[in-house]
Amino acid sequence: MAENEKQTENQTENQTTENQVGIAAEPPAENQDGQREEIRDNPPAEPPAPAKGRGPFKPLFLMALALAAALAGVCGWLALQRQAGLDLQGELGRRLAALEQELADQRAALAHQRQELDQRQAELDKAEETIGLLSQYTLVSPEGEPPDYAALYPDFYAPDWEGETVSGGKRCYLTFDDGPSPNTDRILEVLDRYGAKATFFVVGYEARTAAGQERMRRIVAEGHALAMHSWSHDYKKVYASVEGFLEDFYRLYQYIHEVTGEYPALFRFPGGSINGYDRGVYQEIIAEMTRRGFVYFDWNASAQDATVYPRPAWDISADCLKGIGRELVVVLAHDSGARGTTVDALPAVIEGYRNAGYTLEALHPGVEPVHMGYPKIR
Repeated sequence: MAENEKQTENQTENQTTENQVGIAAEPPAENQDGQREEIRDNPPAEPPAPAKGRGPFKPLFLMALALAAALAGVCGWLALQRQAGLDLQGELGRRLAALEQELADQRAALAHQRQELDQRQAELDKAEETIGLLSQYTLVSPEGEPPDYAALYPDFYAPDWEGETVSGGKRCYLTFDDGPSPNTDRILEVLDRYGAKATFFVVGYEARTAAGQERMRRIVAEGHALAMHSWSHDYKKVYASVEGFLEDFYRLYQYIHEVTGEYPALFRFPGGSINGYDRGVYQEIIAEMTRRGFVYFDWNASAQDATVYPRPAWDISADCLKGIGRELVVVLAHDSGARGTTVDALPAVIEGYRNAGYTLEALHPGVEPVHMGYPKIR
């Protein structure tokens, strides 16, 4: 038994030895290129890992971080500079706008001052012109003495005026010449219906009847202005001389006071202040009547109704409304017996001016006069 076991062990060892010899004697295998490969019992060793902290990666990384930080700082600085520039630009814009507004305000103030100076200069020129007329014709003669007519009618002076002064403000003054007549009654009714006021330049000859006197009293009682347009309306008589003018108007002046209890302060030349009859005397008349305190009015809009045949009402109203656009409008119309279509046109005239923003009032000495132009005295 023991021998059998020992024999078996010997066989096993021999077999193992053979196997080892067979393996060692086996030739090396060839690769695809015909070269023999050596068979190694152990796999090739891996290359040793580089030592920590010695490779090139970390310094580059740190450099990139530093560059990124520097770039971020530069960008932040640029952003701050840009914002500061925008803030400065906005502040400069605001200051520029404020300066432009201040300059505009100063220019407006300067324009207003220039306008006031121009107005004062115009008033001064007008006053100097009036003074020139007075000194030329009424105060003294070339010999140093007042003209004889200055002593006529010592009670023929306008009443004092202490009311307002009017030079504009979209005001319309309707004026009616050559009455009174039955058409005056119709005009007063229309004015009363619209709550408007007007001025009546009456002719004394037309008012000598009881009906004429009553119409003059009604004009005054209803708040309208009663003014002088001569007693006779006879151009040749009125404009024959300064003395003839004073005589005719003084008669009407006294008659109005007798009928109404009031003295008139306003007058209108028959035919206007410049016409074909008064060219030789109108400057003297203006100067003398101004010296006596009276105020005369021409017109800057007209009904064009002093015609042989009555004009249609729509034509009359259209002509009257041509004054729209002026600050102060004085409309000439007539209330004599033949001017019925003028009365018919009156409602359209009143409504037209009111729709344009005007107030309709009666004239008084404080209203800036509307005059025809005439040559200056040299």
